[in-house]
Amino acid sequence: MIPFDIHADTPIMSSLPSQPAPDTHPSLSLSGHQAQSTQATPLNDAQFSQIKQACQRARPINKAVRFATLSGWMTLGTGALSLPFVLGDTPMIIFMLIIAGIGTRELTLRRSLNIFELRAANKLAFNQLILGAAIGTYAIVKLMSPAATTLVESAMQSDPNLAGTPEVAGMMSDMIELEKMVNKLIYIAMIPIAIIVQGSTALYYHLKGRKLNALLNNTPGWIIKVLLTTR
Repeated sequence: MIPFDIHADTPIMSSLPSQPAPDTHPSLSLSGHQAQSTQATPLNDAQFSQIKQACQRARPINKAVRFATLSGWMTLGTGALSLPFVLGDTPMIIFMLIIAGIGTRELTLRRSLNIFELRAANKLAFNQLILGAAIGTYAIVKLMSPAATTLVESAMQSDPNLAGTPEVAGMMSDMIELEKMVNKLIYIAMIPIAIIVQGSTALYYHLKGRKLNALLNNTPGWIIKVLLTTR
């Protein structure tokens, strides 16, 4: 046997070279921002420009939807909230029910406009013409009907002493005539106001219909779907 002089404190493998372990995942050294920047964008610059132009064309439609929302709730509220105060006056009740119905229809049509239904704008315009016709018809009916009891006449009927003195009776008579004249002027003024206000509103919706037509004709279908998805 060949003797070996092996010291206990000397490691057996000390003469072997030590090498660092290879990096098996070199891609993990990239930061999150660098990794994200290497991903391809599904849309190109031209498509982004088309989306931007479509959003600009859709702005007038969005404004019309907000306007129809406000106008519809105001019309519906006017008709519904006025009903308790006109009980006993049949023409007024019918008129307020028509007003409430017109307001309800406007709220329904604005939802159609919000999803780019082409005919919704013209329907909203026609709805305003119906409202103007209803206001004008009501004013004409009130002008042609016998004059209702005025407030001054009601006060005199509730307190006969007011008509007991000739001077007071004469003053009350003048006030009655003045009140009747003011009521007639109000009904006469309602006709041109309805023509101007509801006519201009109908024209507003009609022009927004042209904007919607331009949006649908000049915008690719996939962008229209994107706009409708975000609404």
